[in-house]
Amino acid sequence: MGPTFLCELGLFFLCTLLCSGHAQDAVLTVEPSSTIFIGETVNFKCDMKEGEHTDWEYKIIMDGREILNSNTNKGLRLKIASTAQSGKYSCSAHRKSSQNTKNSNTVSVTVKAGKPRATLTPGSTIIPVGGSVTLTCSVESSAGWKYEWFRRDPNTEVQIRTDDQQNGVIRVSQGGIYHCRGRRGNPDYYTDKSDDVTIEITFSNKVVVKGRPSWPQIFSGETISLTCEVQEGGETTEWEYRWRGPNQTTQWTQNNYWIFNVSESSSGDYMCKSRRRDDSYSSTEWSEAFNLSASNAVLTVEPSSTIFIGETVSFKCDMKEGEHTDWEYKIIMDGRGLFNSNTNNGLRLKVASTAQSGKYSCSAHRKSSQNTKNSNTVSVTVKAGKPRATLTPGSTIIPVGGSVTLTCSVGSSADWKYEWFRRDPNTEVQIRTDNQQNRVIRVSEGGIYHCRGRRGNPDYYTDKSDDVTIEITFSNKVVVKGRPSWPQIFSGETISLTCEVQEGGETTEWEYRWRGPKQTTQWTHNNYWIFNVSESSSGDYMCKSRRRDDSYSSTEWSEAFNLSASTGKPRATLTPGSTIIPVGGSVTLTCSVGSSAGWKYEWFRRDQNTEVQIRTDDQQNRVIRVSEGGIYHCRGRRGNPDYYTDKSDDVTIEITFSNKVVVKGRPSWPQIFSGETISLTCEVQEGGETTEWEYRWRGPKQTTQWTHNNYWIFNVSESSSGDYMCKSRRRDDSYSSTEWSEAFNLSASTVPRTGNSSFPALLIVGLICGLLLILLLLLCRFIQSKDSCFASTNQTINQTINQDDARDSQHASRHQGDACLYESVKDHDDTDNVESGDVTYSLIEFKNITQKDDSLLYAEVSHKRAKAKRNKEKSASAAAEYVIYSEVKSQPALDYSLLYAEVSHNRAKVKIL
Repeated sequence: MGPTFLCELGLFFLCTLLCSGHAQDAVLTVEPSSTIFIGETVNFKCDMKEGEHTDWEYKIIMDGREILNSNTNKGLRLKIASTAQSGKYSCSAHRKSSQNTKNSNTVSVTVKAGKPRATLTPGSTIIPVGGSVTLTCSVESSAGWKYEWFRRDPNTEVQIRTDDQQNGVIRVSQGGIYHCRGRRGNPDYYTDKSDDVTIEITFSNKVVVKGRPSWPQIFSGETISLTCEVQEGGETTEWEYRWRGPNQTTQWTQNNYWIFNVSESSSGDYMCKSRRRDDSYSSTEWSEAFNLSASNAVLTVEPSSTIFIGETVSFKCDMKEGEHTDWEYKIIMDGRGLFNSNTNNGLRLKVASTAQSGKYSCSAHRKSSQNTKNSNTVSVTVKAGKPRATLTPGSTIIPVGGSVTLTCSVGSSADWKYEWFRRDPNTEVQIRTDNQQNRVIRVSEGGIYHCRGRRGNPDYYTDKSDDVTIEITFSNKVVVKGRPSWPQIFSGETISLTCEVQEGGETTEWEYRWRGPKQTTQWTHNNYWIFNVSESSSGDYMCKSRRRDDSYSSTEWSEAFNLSASTGKPRATLTPGSTIIPVGGSVTLTCSVGSSAGWKYEWFRRDQNTEVQIRTDDQQNRVIRVSEGGIYHCRGRRGNPDYYTDKSDDVTIEITFSNKVVVKGRPSWPQIFSGETISLTCEVQEGGETTEWEYRWRGPKQTTQWTHNNYWIFNVSESSSGDYMCKSRRRDDSYSSTEWSEAFNLSASTVPRTGNSSFPALLIVGLICGLLLILLLLLCRFIQSKDSCFASTNQTINQTINQDDARDSQHASRHQGDACLYESVKDHDDTDNVESGDVTYSLIEFKNITQKDDSLLYAEVSHKRAKAKRNKEKSASAAAEYVIYSEVKSQPALDYSLLYAEVSHNRAKVKIL
């Protein structure tokens, strides 16, 4: 074994090792998310991409070690108990039938400690008149949450919304205290509830502040009373009131006035608002400002008390004494003088640092009168960095023929004037700039908008706001149509959605955008969306369109096209009009697939030898007619590419032969008693050729299986009464048979009971004696005349019996019907062989029914004449050599204590020499 061979062998094993690695041909998905919390349950789905197979064995692997295994893809669940369960997860599946093994991709799972808390963020805490506000619920950076929303007022707390949509954003138009929480997974896992957010709704009532006294000038030390008046509607309402002054905002109170002593610091704007006493979460808007100017020195700071580095602050120190030119002014910051001036117009300071924040005041000395005044104090805050304007649209979609509002603001600072800009793909223009505080404008043209703030002297500009795209809505209507248009779609089928624009007079080139249950697409030139349906596809689908040459205009969203994806593969249902084909006829077979539509059907028939597809075409052939026996099934087919249902259950169709069958019974007595045995025979009236048949029986309580025997033998009981029928089929054809025969009616009779009595026994003894006497008379007659003996004996018996009947009748009448005694004599002859050697016999039955215990007593006497073979050489006198014998039987009948006696008088056949 040389070095070359060893090298080649090593390369072979290395190649085999590299090539035999399992491809990542399975897909592992982790639900609800790859970022989870302790206490949640993780569901793993290991998709083998091979359709439905039940012989897979699944393993879930974490960081290279197995942690779960299951014979089903639905049982791979893991409850998270520790952050140590963070790691890289994959799955492996082994298919037992093919010994195939597949490995999946790897999913990184992060487990976080502690229970997450939802966060509620309001778009605003004040609902404007007739409007609403948005509330947003979120759970850190994790995904897959559905949200539950709660609202409470002083009386109740209600869950206002919970559904299976990812409703992280809702709009509310009702005041109250709101909170939310997140929910996800199976079983449900809940976050902690968010902090409360109080939302107030704004009434349309207008409020006005009035001052008493109403003098235009108020001096320090005077008293002023401010009143808040609500302009009500038709009914009087009890209100609460809240005040906002230059230095404070009061709590809610039932008093509509605010009385205070005026001081230097009282100067400023005063406003109020009101709310109903029975509704803590609604109020009016703030009133217009009532300006109070307290005479003494007043310091004002422009442009605002909140300023930014780079701005210039102008101070105005008003002495409230008209125009005087002999004042000397000083600006003071935190108790130390900054600068002074002989004129009120030169008090300006350029802000260069946040260290210039502080409390500012002014002091003025009048040289002519040596009068000095000190002003109020103003707190000035200096912020670092340049401020950025914020543009807030009332909506980003301009309705047909309408407009939308745009609002520009700069944090909490004031006194800004705003400049507005709009651009489209070709130009950018400044659409409005003026000296008004135009923070709110209305626009009716689509495009990209931004704004910036401007204030001060010289002008100071903020950074521009972020862009906001405003789209204008065309009047064209769009419609979503689905192909196929079936109301029910199954997982695995393919659907094509088309967005159709109802255009005006000219043809326009359009772009399209789609919104589905879980995504919104980008704009595209294609007006269709084709995808394979799955369980997660259910939901509403909408589209809208815009002109290709105008990116800032579009139609409205179409009405929703609802897609309901049914889980599982449907099964066809075969319904026969009848399972028996009549002679020379046919039956209808109907194939259907639940309540869904659009199916075409394939039909199959099999017998013992073959299975054939009997019909498949492009017609909706859900109903066919067949005239051939066999086992039938069907399946549905629809769509492009073809989608097939599971096959229906089998239905066996039998064809009826014209042969007639008849049921005959042995014995054929019209009355059968319990305990007797009967044999029923099924006879087929065949045609020209002999056929081997199988038989089937139907009785009152059962229907037998097919058998080669054409008889049915059983012991009769009380429950045997009823109709019996049979039918037959050829042994070489399991799917054809005759019709059921006409019914053979079996009536099973029960033997009556008798009671225990000594009288029937004595009566039997008497009857037996009488019978023996009759037999002796018959014997004598027989000896005298062979030919006449039997006739005379019969006559004598009949006379005797008749006399006995008369006596018994009289006896019965004396008992007034309580007991009935009767007898009968039966003379049976062989009518086919009437000669002197024939057997002659008589049967006598005596029956007695007692008056109380329902006992039945009867006696039977048989007189039989045996047929003898004659010898032509012997004379007739030899008949005296016949053997005469009698037999008497007495026994109880069943459990009814029925006693009967049978006397047989037999003349045996003897050979005459």
